[in-house]
Amino acid sequence: MKTRIALLSAVFAVPLVVAAADAVAAADAETPGVAHSSSVGPHPWVVRAEGSLVDMRDNWLNIPGPEVGLTVGRDLTRRLSLELTGSSREVESDQRRSWSALAVARGVLVANRTGRHALTVAGGPFFELGNPVHGSLPFAHAELAYVYRSSFGLTVLAGGGVDVALATSHYVEPPPASCPDSGDAIVWCIDLGPDAREIHAGDRTAHVRLAVGWQF
Repeated sequence: MKTRIALLSAVFAVPLVVAAADAVAAADAETPGVAHSSSVGPHPWVVRAEGSLVDMRDNWLNIPGPEVGLTVGRDLTRRLSLELTGSSREVESDQRRSWSALAVARGVLVANRTGRHALTVAGGPFFELGNPVHGSLPFAHAELAYVYRSSFGLTVLAGGGVDVALATSHYVEPPPASCPDSGDAIVWCIDLGPDAREIHAGDRTAHVRLAVGWQF
């Protein structure tokens, strides 16, 4: 729970911190003739380490689970890029570990004139692989994200979106818990529901991402 809260907090806090830290450099960019020199240079490749929260409906509270991964991408133009991300879920558990793969095309919706700050939209296929509850399952992924690019290569991404299931998972919901027969004794029996729920084609689940990396 603490990991999920920390990641969600960071998703909203990091863009504010980056923007504040960039304010000093931005002052120079306001001077005529300086903006061009402080613009983002031609760094077509990007590598990012990332953490994400992905809702796979594998617990009765429906709390998105943390994943850690690595992204490799390349700019096709200044406003369009392609990215591939591989992630692992429940890394510390041999019984619950699974993998995921995400491929997106990212486009810039709006950016400041130096190109350092941008609001982007991305979409593409997302695959959950070997999930112990749902097996392997394909999704269509769409997201809205803030992207920061420094003049020296540092880049940060923070955003979120939805995954739309393209198939029904192989998970079969277990029968509801039954209360023990204790005769005339009063027994409190509360059914909290199954530990997971089946994912059907067309279902939408949440996906939040935070990544830090380098462009070169």
